[in-house]
Amino acid sequence: MTLVLKKIATTTIDVPVQVPGDEKPSTIQATWVLHNWASYRAIVDAQQKREKTDEDLLGDLKNVAGLKDESGNDLVFDKELLDALMDITYIRRPLILSWFAAQEGRNQAAAKN
Repeated sequence: MTLVLKKIATTTIDVPVQVPGDEKPSTIQATWVLHNWASYRAIVDAQQKREKTDEDLLGDLKNVAGLKDESGNDLVFDKELLDALMDITYIRRPLILSWFAAQEGRNQAAAKN
Protein backbone atom coordinates (compact mmCIF):
# COMPACT_ATOMS: atom_id res chain seq x y z
CA MET A 1 0.00 0.00 0.00
CA THR A 2 1.28 3.46 -0.87
CA LEU A 3 1.67 6.08 1.85
CA VAL A 4 -0.32 9.20 1.09
CA LEU A 5 1.04 12.29 2.84
CA LYS A 6 -1.76 14.41 4.17
CA LYS A 7 -2.33 16.94 6.90
CA ILE A 8 -4.08 15.38 9.88
CA ALA A 9 -5.31 17.88 12.44
CA THR A 10 -6.48 15.51 15.19
CA THR A 11 -6.44 11.84 16.07
CA THR A 12 -8.48 9.75 18.47
CA ILE A 13 -6.78 6.98 20.39
CA ASP A 14 -7.87 4.46 22.98
CA VAL A 15 -6.63 5.11 26.50
CA PRO A 16 -6.60 2.04 28.78
CA VAL A 17 -7.43 2.94 32.38
CA GLN A 18 -6.95 0.39 35.16
CA VAL A 19 -9.62 1.16 37.73
CA PRO A 20 -8.53 -0.12 41.16
CA GLY A 21 -10.46 -3.27 42.00
CA ASP A 22 -11.44 -4.04 38.40
CA GLU A 23 -9.87 -7.12 36.82
CA LYS A 24 -9.57 -5.70 33.33
CA PRO A 25 -8.76 -2.15 32.25
CA SER A 26 -11.51 0.10 30.98
CA THR A 27 -10.98 2.11 27.81
CA ILE A 28 -11.76 5.74 27.07
CA GLN A 29 -11.08 7.58 23.83
CA ALA A 30 -9.08 10.82 23.73
CA THR A 31 -8.98 13.12 20.72
CA TRP A 32 -5.78 15.17 20.51
CA VAL A 33 -4.48 17.91 18.22
CA LEU A 34 -1.41 16.74 16.31
CA HIS A 35 1.77 18.83 16.06
CA ASN A 36 4.50 18.95 13.47
CA TRP A 37 7.94 17.72 14.52
CA ALA A 38 9.36 21.12 15.49
CA SER A 39 6.38 21.98 17.66
CA TYR A 40 6.34 18.51 19.25
CA ARG A 41 10.05 18.73 20.11
CA ALA A 42 9.64 22.25 21.53
CA ILE A 43 6.80 21.05 23.79
CA VAL A 44 8.73 17.99 24.97
CA ASP A 45 11.89 20.06 25.58
CA ALA A 46 9.87 22.64 27.54
CA GLN A 47 8.39 19.83 29.65
CA GLN A 48 11.82 18.41 30.36
CA LYS A 49 12.98 21.88 31.47
CA ARG A 50 9.85 22.13 33.63
CA GLU A 51 8.66 25.12 31.63
CA LYS A 52 5.46 23.24 30.67
CA THR A 53 3.31 21.03 32.87
CA ASP A 54 0.88 18.21 32.16
CA GLU A 55 -1.91 20.77 32.26
CA ASP A 56 -0.29 22.65 29.36
CA LEU A 57 -0.78 19.57 27.18
CA LEU A 58 -4.51 19.64 27.87
CA GLY A 59 -4.94 22.57 25.50
CA ASP A 60 -4.56 19.96 22.75
CA LEU A 61 -7.29 17.69 24.15
CA LYS A 62 -10.45 18.15 22.08
CA ASN A 63 -12.64 15.37 23.45
CA VAL A 64 -12.80 12.43 25.83
CA ALA A 65 -15.44 9.80 25.13
CA GLY A 66 -16.40 6.49 26.68
CA LEU A 67 -17.22 7.80 30.15
CA LYS A 68 -20.45 7.14 32.02
CA ASP A 69 -21.73 8.22 35.41
CA GLU A 70 -22.76 5.67 38.05
CA SER A 71 -26.29 5.61 36.57
CA GLY A 72 -24.93 4.60 33.16
CA ASN A 73 -25.48 7.97 31.47
CA ASP A 74 -22.86 9.23 29.02
CA LEU A 75 -20.78 12.10 30.37
CA VAL A 76 -20.30 15.13 28.14
CA PHE A 77 -16.74 16.43 27.76
CA ASP A 78 -16.23 19.89 29.23
CA LYS A 79 -13.77 21.69 31.49
CA GLU A 80 -15.47 20.47 34.66
CA LEU A 81 -15.22 16.83 33.55
CA LEU A 82 -11.60 17.31 32.49
CA ASP A 83 -10.73 18.85 35.87
CA ALA A 84 -12.38 15.88 37.60
CA LEU A 85 -10.47 13.37 35.42
CA MET A 86 -7.15 15.10 36.08
CA ASP A 87 -7.80 14.83 39.82
CA ILE A 88 -8.11 11.02 39.63
CA THR A 89 -4.61 9.59 39.78
CA TYR A 90 -5.33 6.35 37.92
CA ILE A 91 -6.86 8.34 35.02
CA ARG A 92 -4.50 11.32 34.96
CA ARG A 93 -1.33 9.46 34.01
CA PRO A 94 -2.81 7.34 31.18
CA LEU A 95 -4.58 10.40 29.78
CA ILE A 96 -1.40 12.49 29.72
CA LEU A 97 0.61 9.61 28.25
CA SER A 98 -1.98 9.37 25.49
CA TRP A 99 -0.86 12.83 24.27
CA PHE A 100 2.56 11.33 23.52
CA ALA A 101 1.01 8.24 21.94
CA ALA A 102 -1.14 10.42 19.68
CA GLN A 103 1.82 12.56 18.60
CA GLU A 104 3.84 9.44 17.80
CA GLY A 105 1.08 8.07 15.58
CA ARG A 106 0.15 5.06 17.63
CA ASN A 107 -3.18 3.73 16.50
CA GLN A 108 -6.01 2.50 18.68
CA ALA A 109 -4.98 -1.15 18.42
CA ALA A 110 -1.46 -0.37 19.60
CA ALA A 111 -2.76 1.70 22.51
CA LYS A 112 -4.70 -1.31 23.83
CA ASN A 113 -1.60 -3.47 24.24
